[in-house]
Amino acid sequence: MRKIIILLIFAIFAFGNSSDKELRNMIGQMIMVGFNGNNANDEWVRQLRLDIKNARIGGVMILARNISSKEGLKNLISYLNSASPKQPLFVAIDEEGGKISRFNKFSDFKHFPSAYKVGSDMNLTIANELYNDMASQLKSLGINMNFAPVVDLHNDISPIIGQKQRAFSTNADEVTAYANEFINAFDAHNIASVLKHFPGHGNAPADTHKVETIVDSFDFDEIKPYYELIKRKKTKFIMVGHMVIPAIDNSNPATLSRQVITNLLKDSLGFEGVVISDDMLMKGLGGSLEENAIKAIRAGVDILLVSEYFYNKTNSIKALNDAIFNAVKSGEIQTTRIIDAYNRIIAQKARF
Repeated sequence: MRKIIILLIFAIFAFGNSSDKELRNMIGQMIMVGFNGNNANDEWVRQLRLDIKNARIGGVMILARNISSKEGLKNLISYLNSASPKQPLFVAIDEEGGKISRFNKFSDFKHFPSAYKVGSDMNLTIANELYNDMASQLKSLGINMNFAPVVDLHNDISPIIGQKQRAFSTNADEVTAYANEFINAFDAHNIASVLKHFPGHGNAPADTHKVETIVDSFDFDEIKPYYELIKRKKTKFIMVGHMVIPAIDNSNPATLSRQVITNLLKDSLGFEGVVISDDMLMKGLGGSLEENAIKAIRAGVDILLVSEYFYNKTNSIKALNDAIFNAVKSGEIQTTRIIDAYNRIIAQKARF
């Protein structure tokens, strides 16, 4: 059925019977954005809802600035969902536990331990119970995607992973086992889990939020959790990081690397799900948002994550939509790449 859909869409584009609007709608599904405001009375929240209604984006990312209270967040998400797009809206959050939680400053949310503490102190049964509790809280708010679990390997050298206790273990098999329980718990609540940060951020000596980060000591054991969970058909979403890994591609950050995303992840590991970029505005990526978006899509990224609604004195949503649209029209991005990304996304949205 998926092949038939691809062929039909391709035929429509090839013979010129599709409008530019249809192409833009497909591109819109490939964009997920962060935003300002925490209630329906905020003018930028209303503008965001209009972007959703007009199919300019396919998902939103909830940050701490969007939270006033548990009830406030629930109402905000309900308001955005009421835009009634043709496809369900991805509503995503970073809820790993420990230091990486958007709820830490609020008393009316449940709080959970870090992945490293879970991996060190809890058996798999208790971990599953804990993550069921975490998933239940997100479900009650209307969140349907979590940028977790981290399946990087723990290494104290990493200021953003190891030193923040975001990884379950130094051992790839233990990471796989705990990540498997995390995914099982979230699947039970019909919330998408997003494994990160492919192909492995554990040995990164710097923070890609701040600077270009080269991982010279890349250990291919870091790919093992992805390999195992893909083989078991447990993962539908994977986030790729901005590290440069010379052992795989010495020229490009992983997010912009065809060798990493298409050749390794999609072809060699057989990943058939959706690849999400890390935040495209992180400093470790370098370059402009528009140029990087085009490179990322060509490399195999299916959803571009952008943390800010505004970029370089303009609307980041418009900047991305226009850049990708123009790149398709000029032939810089092949239409088949957009169709493939769109079909991967829609196949997963069908679960909601």
